[in-house]
Amino acid sequence: MANIKSQKKRVITNEKARQRNRSLRAALKTAAKKVHAAVDAGDKEAAIAAAQAASRELDRAVTKGVIHKNQAANRKSGLMKLANSADAAAAEAAPAPKKAPAKASAAAKAPAAKKAPAKKEEAEEVEAEKPKPKKAPAKKAPAKKAASKKAEAEEAE
Repeated sequence: MANIKSQKKRVITNEKARQRNRSLRAALKTAAKKVHAAVDAGDKEAAIAAAQAASRELDRAVTKGVIHKNQAANRKSGLMKLANSADAAAAEAAPAPKKAPAKASAAAKAPAAKKAPAKKEEAEEVEAEKPKPKKAPAKKAPAKKAASKKAEAEEAE
């Protein structure tokens, strides 16, 4: 323990702040877990409500200096994105009813990338659609001052 009175006071103050910060960080984690639980349950309304509550907790943590405002913004963004995707997550979790197997169409077999056009005319159209790269302006060659000075000196002699 420090001997100086002001330092003793700082030790006590820092400990209080550390305890408060721990409590706020734990509350932030709990709020985020509530959003994740609501999304896992597939309840979009509860997920959005939990995300809004977590947003308030994050803002409070910023005002107390527990986390940086940019980190709070990133966390809020991620939680809201997760909450808004609750319907999609619920749809993925519940398997769709299976249909009788049918012949795979050519479109289903086609890869995501574009195929090379079969005809020459189509190839020209595809080339016309592509953006042309911009050319950098030509740079002027630097003037050779040193060489010209040497030449003038030789002529003078």
